[in-house]
Amino acid sequence: MKNTLSVENIQQDVLATIDEMREEIIQLASNMVKIPSVNPNYDGVNKAEVIGGEKNVQLFLKPIFEGICDEVDMWEVEEQRPNLVGRMKGSGNGGKSLIFNGHIDVVPPGPNSDWKFNDPFSGRVEDGRLYGRGACDMKGGIAAQIMAAKALKKLGVQLKGDLLLETVVGEETMDHELGVTATVERGYTADAAIVSEPSGPPQSLAVVPVSPGVIRMHITVKGKTTHASVRREFIRAGGKHGEVGINAVEKGMYIVQALQQLEEEWGFTKKHELFEPGHFSIHPGIIHGKSYDVDLPFVVSDYCTIQYAVWHHPKETFEEVKAEILGHVERAVQNDLWLRNNPLEVEFLLHWPAFDVAVDHPIVQATSRAHKEATGEEATVHGFVAVADAAFLNAKGIPSIIYGPGSILVAHAANEYVLVEDLIKAAKTYALTAIDWCGIDGL
Repeated sequence: MKNTLSVENIQQDVLATIDEMREEIIQLASNMVKIPSVNPNYDGVNKAEVIGGEKNVQLFLKPIFEGICDEVDMWEVEEQRPNLVGRMKGSGNGGKSLIFNGHIDVVPPGPNSDWKFNDPFSGRVEDGRLYGRGACDMKGGIAAQIMAAKALKKLGVQLKGDLLLETVVGEETMDHELGVTATVERGYTADAAIVSEPSGPPQSLAVVPVSPGVIRMHITVKGKTTHASVRREFIRAGGKHGEVGINAVEKGMYIVQALQQLEEEWGFTKKHELFEPGHFSIHPGIIHGKSYDVDLPFVVSDYCTIQYAVWHHPKETFEEVKAEILGHVERAVQNDLWLRNNPLEVEFLLHWPAFDVAVDHPIVQATSRAHKEATGEEATVHGFVAVADAAFLNAKGIPSIIYGPGSILVAHAANEYVLVEDLIKAAKTYALTAIDWCGIDGL
């Protein structure tokens, strides 16, 4: 290590070193993006075509980890889908341990023609942006974390506490048992963790100590099929109603409208200081409805299924949200002649839990201080708009926050990108956070 006598001098050395590593940071992020690693369990994906992509990324990263870390471990819970963990051993002289965590699986890219350079995995840089699927979500953040650790290694900085680098699979489909949870169960724990998910919106490189929970819910409404020409019988006064037919699509729309009323109510009743008003929502993302046997509009639909993503307040439990939704739906059902006598089916298929770390928690404060030192700007603290593996780390007793380059607004879109300058700022913040949190031996 250079002959520095204070934490402040070491911090300045680290910042200067990361500036010198600028092109290396960009190149690492680009090389990772160039390796397709679509999550093979994503709905609609041909698993046989994409399986092994995540492994290719890990095989690329493994020798890099080995050059930085004292211990490196790569293993699979599901075949062809390994996790990778490296440990930079601290001196153990009273320091706290820290995890840098990120996922290397990405969502499907869509048609090549939708992408700049006609390539979803180009990894190319233009006008200060690094493009490609995973650039923002979240290979850019991972590259920044790895290079932050490499800068400390390069300078010979001996941390007091352990610093762990983790790249995991399974995040995009909530298969946390294959990824982040598997790391904890394998024994990789720490006093805190930073997950490098993109922090925006509303701002990239914000300190994020809280997320909503998300529920996947399906509601299926029954109808009664008949010829569409006799529509007046089941919608007009004096008609025979359910004796003849009922359009399940319209009954599904009735349920959609009922839950929109509840969603509007949430805008007034579900408030949190770190989220924009109205963020907690009930989103009808997919609607399927038709006759079971005929795919034509001349036949009345006899089923309609609405698939929902419900984003709920972090202070509320799954059971509380479920009970509120079911109660509201039941009240709507009681006001409809057909639905009262033909029960709909409500399925709750998964729940991704929220996480909620106090704003004054030491890891929030340490990251905020590091951000200011790295960028010259006060850190912004706000809630995460989506969900992330930080929830599962917190569930295992590891206080975990999000801090990363990029915005969710472009994360799953065509022409996903991350700002190159944000990669450099993030690397600086990660390195300074490790110094602050883990401590430096001898100082």
